[in-house]
Amino acid sequence: VTLSVFNAPFMVEIKDCSNITIQGLSFQESRESAVLISGGKNCLLKDCRFERFGHDGIHIEGGSEHGISGCLLRTLGFRGIDIKGGDRKTLTAANHFIENTVVEYFSLFKRTYEPAVHLDGCGMRISNNRFSHSSSSAMRLEGNDFTIEYNEVSQVVNESDDQGGIDIFYNPSYRGINIRYNRWSDISGGTHSGAAGVRLDDMISGVTIYGNIFERCGSVIFGGVQIHGGKDNLVENNLFYKCNAAVSFSRWGEKRWLKELDTLAIRKKIYEEVDIRSALYLGKYPELKTIRENADVNTVKNNLIIDCKNEFLRNKKDVQILLNNPVIQANEKNAEAFCTPETLKEYGLKPIPFEKIGPKNNPWIK
Repeated sequence: VTLSVFNAPFMVEIKDCSNITIQGLSFQESRESAVLISGGKNCLLKDCRFERFGHDGIHIEGGSEHGISGCLLRTLGFRGIDIKGGDRKTLTAANHFIENTVVEYFSLFKRTYEPAVHLDGCGMRISNNRFSHSSSSAMRLEGNDFTIEYNEVSQVVNESDDQGGIDIFYNPSYRGINIRYNRWSDISGGTHSGAAGVRLDDMISGVTIYGNIFERCGSVIFGGVQIHGGKDNLVENNLFYKCNAAVSFSRWGEKRWLKELDTLAIRKKIYEEVDIRSALYLGKYPELKTIRENADVNTVKNNLIIDCKNEFLRNKKDVQILLNNPVIQANEKNAEAFCTPETLKEYGLKPIPFEKIGPKNNPWIK
């Protein structure tokens, strides 16, 4: 047992600096957090280890092109990595990134809403990471133009309800989010509503979920993907293996959708924090032109559903666009066996690069 007396807010603070690399160091034992990078440009945390912090691991605030690569973050009281950057109003990308990094055993003190990664802003990438073992979500996204690709996410949402491996919440101006080629495994906690691999909550719209593998995800009334009140989302070319359902929907209906768009809270989000009527937003996200139309309509197509308890859940009025979602039995084969290009092609799917998923060249893991 070790009791740290180190209680500074961060062990390392890098403010308004550029072109700095911290590589191959271990940071351990603090009551607070590990590293803060604020302002500046092109700073990199590479091949470092962060363990046993009472609060968070790494914070990046502002600046541009900062990165975390090949690191290990483990045993954290609160969240793993918190990144804010870019400008949503002008859609200026921060170009921050997290790659080939492992975050595990986090949210140990505060059991909810402390993810492995929290993104807030515009234009960031999370790729080839592994996030696992937490009571709540692995990622929380707030913003625009995020790419979430080639990650492994497992054993999260173990104690929470009404959550997902990724959680995105209550802002229909969040657009340009691409969730592709990730592997979501064993996310099945929840008590009343459930747990999902990807959770699009309260009006989240225009998200693309493409080429993912969902294994044993979903519980209660949630599937591997759960859509609550959103529209214009695309769920395409995914493999759902032994899930509670492939996709679940919690419909709002036109009346509730229009009423919510006109609330002060949402008007502030879509007309003041950003302006979805601007030429910039309409040019980048053309579906915003019809934001008041076609409530609850999402497209789910060319997905392979294997040994799931349900095909879809809570799709009572059949408002979704459902195209070519074949349902087959596993016949004692594992999920990987169905990821061959030949098998996917047989059922109308395009290749899923299974071998590219997960962290590469991380010195802290085998």
